Amino acid sequence: MAAPAVDDVPLLVRVLAGNPATGASILSCLTAVDTRPLRRLHVAVAGAVAGVPWADTATRVADTVRWRAALPGAVGARLVEGHLFSDAVVAALAGVTHLDLSGCYNVSDEVLRRLPPTLRTLNVRGCSLTERASIAHLSALEVLNCSETGIAAAGLPPSLQELNISIFFAHNSLAGVSLAHLTRLRVLHVAGANLDDAALALLPPSLVTLDVELCTDLTAEASFARLAALQSLHAANSSLCDASLMTLPPSLVYLDVRGCNDFTHAATLPPLPALRTLDVSDSKVGDALVASLPAGLTELRMVQCRGVTARVNFDHVPVLQALYSMGTALDPAVAVACRTRGCDVPAAGEVHGRGYVLESLVALAVGVDHGQVWLWDVAAGGGVKAVLRATGRVSALAPLPDGRRLAVGVWDSRMAGHVQVWDIVRTPPAKMPSIPCDKTLLALAVLTDGCVAAGCDDGSVWIVDVEAGAVLAVLAGNDDKVTALTALPNGALAVGSWDGTVRLWDVGRTVCVAKLEGHIDGVQSLAVLADGRLAAGTAGGVVALWDVGSRTRVGELVGYCGQVTVLAALPDGRLVAGSDQGVIQLWDTRRAAAAAMAGTGRPASTVSMTVLAKMPEGTRVLAPLPDGRLACTCEYAHKVYLLAVPPPTVSYRYRYR
Repeated sequence: MAAPAVDDVPLLVRVLAGNPATGASILSCLTAVDTRPLRRLHVAVAGAVAGVPWADTATRVADTVRWRAALPGAVGARLVEGHLFSDAVVAALAGVTHLDLSGCYNVSDEVLRRLPPTLRTLNVRGCSLTERASIAHLSALEVLNCSETGIAAAGLPPSLQELNISIFFAHNSLAGVSLAHLTRLRVLHVAGANLDDAALALLPPSLVTLDVELCTDLTAEASFARLAALQSLHAANSSLCDASLMTLPPSLVYLDVRGCNDFTHAATLPPLPALRTLDVSDSKVGDALVASLPAGLTELRMVQCRGVTARVNFDHVPVLQALYSMGTALDPAVAVACRTRGCDVPAAGEVHGRGYVLESLVALAVGVDHGQVWLWDVAAGGGVKAVLRATGRVSALAPLPDGRRLAVGVWDSRMAGHVQVWDIVRTPPAKMPSIPCDKTLLALAVLTDGCVAAGCDDGSVWIVDVEAGAVLAVLAGNDDKVTALTALPNGALAVGSWDGTVRLWDVGRTVCVAKLEGHIDGVQSLAVLADGRLAAGTAGGVVALWDVGSRTRVGELVGYCGQVTVLAALPDGRLVAGSDQGVIQLWDTRRAAAAAMAGTGRPASTVSMTVLAKMPEGTRVLAPLPDGRLACTCEYAHKVYLLAVPPPTVSYRYRYR
C-alpha cells in the first residue's frame, strides 16, 4: 500500500478557512491586531480573514490605506489622533459602518461632510468641530457620540437612535434647543450640557434612557411626564427637586438622583410600579421618601442620607434584594430584618475626616487632602492620630517596609514632583528632606529592596533611595503617562500606562524585560495576587490576569463597575476592584476556588463575584486592614468607610472571558 500523503496544513488553518460556521465563531473573538499573525499562517487563512466584515473599533488604525488593503471586508475602524484625511484615506473608508474618530483634533467640519453615507455608528468626541458642522447627509446613522464638541441640533439626521452630546469640560448650552425631529431617538446623554426646562419639554417621547447628570438649569417647573416610554433616568448631581420628582413617569425601571441637593426631607416618589433600582445617595431625602418606595423595588442605594432616621423600616418593600446604606443612621435591627428575609445589606463603619478629596490610604487608614495627609487610628475607634503638612499637592502614598515611615508623592505649582518621607511613629511626625523628581508624580510603589519607584506623567519612572535621599535611576521607556505601579515578588517592577500596556522592568539593570499588551483601554490599576499573578485594571472595566513568568494572559474579570480605578489583593488570594462608578467588587481569584469546580459541571475558568458596596462617587482607594476589614474612600467624600469582607464562598456567577 502506498504511504498516506503528509498533511502539512495545520488544523487551525482548516478550521478557519474550511469550516465557515466554526471559522466565523473563532474569528468573531479576535481583533484586527490578531489578523496580522493569522494572515501569515497560510494563504487560505489570509483569504478567509480578508473577507470577514471586521467591525473592530477598539484597535487603533494608524495607516488607513494599508488597513483597507489588508482587510478589504472591514466595516469598523478607530483612527489614531492626528490622522490625515487625504483623498486616499477618505476612499479607504468607503463602506465603513462603524467609525471612531474620538480625540482626532484635526477632524473638521469639512472632514465630516466627506464621511461615507454608510455609517451607522460615529464617535467624534472631543474633535475640533463648530456649531456649523453637519452630518445630516448620514441618513443611515443610528449612534452618534459628539460630546465635548460643537455639532448643532439642526445638523443631526432623524435616523438617530442613540445620541451623546454631553459636555463636561467646555461650556455648551441646550437652553431652548429642540430635538423633537429625532423621532426615533431612544437613548440621550446630555450630562453637563445645561439642559433647561424648555429643552426638556421638546425631547422626543420615544426616549427610553435619559442622562441629565450635572444639568443644573432645571427648575421646579421641569416635567418628565410626557416621556411616557422612559425606563432609565440618570440625574445625579442635577437640580431636580421635590416637584420635578413627582412628574416622573410610571414606566421608570431605574432612577439615579444621587447628589441632588435640592431635595428636602419631605420629598416623595410618585407611584412607580416598575421601579427596580433607586439611588438617592448623598442627598437630603428623609423618612418620607423611604415610606413612598414602591413594593417592587429590588435595589436601594442610600449611602450618606443624613435626613433618613432610625425610625424607618422596609417592611413595605418585600422583594428588596440589596440595600446599600453606609453613613445612613438606620436602626441595626432593620438591617438584621432585611438580611433575615434574604436582602444583602453590606456591613460598614466609617471614620471622619476633613477637607476635600481623600486620595490614598495606608495600613492605618491614611487620607490625603490638598497638601495634607490625615492619619487615623482605626483600632482606637477612628480618631485622627496626626496630620502631616506636605509641601505641595499630594498625589500618592506608599508605606515603607519598616512600618514606621510613609513615602508621600507631591507636586508643586510648577508641576515639579518630590518624594517626601515621614516618620509617622514619632510624636509629632517628622519629615525628612524632600527628594526632587522634576516631573508630576502620579503613582508610588515600594520595591523589594526598600527603594521607592515614582511614576510620572511623562512616562518615566524615577527610582529613589530614601535612605540616601537620592535618585538612583530613571526608567524611560513608557509611551504614555504612568498610571499604576506595583512591585513583583521576583524584585521586578510592573508599570501600568495609559497606552494600555504593562511593562516589566529589571530595575537593577534598568531594562524593560517584557511588555504585556492586549489591554484595549488604558491601565489604571495594578495588584499582585497572593499566588504571584498580576492583575491589571483598565479604563474599559476589565481586569486582566497575567502569569508573569510565562508572560501569558490567563483570564479576564468582566463586571459592570465602569473604569477599574483601584485594585487590592487580599491575603487569602481574593481580589477587590473599585471603580469610577463607586462599585466595589470582590472576586474569588484563588486557585483553590478553581479547583473546587471539579465535578460541578461548570467551566473551570468561572469565578465568584460579590458586590461589597455601591458608593455615591468613584472609588479612589482600597486598603486591606490588619483586622480583616477593607478601608475605602469615595472621590469627593470627607470620610473613610470600613467594609466588612465576607468569607470565601463557592458561588460562581461570573467567568473569565
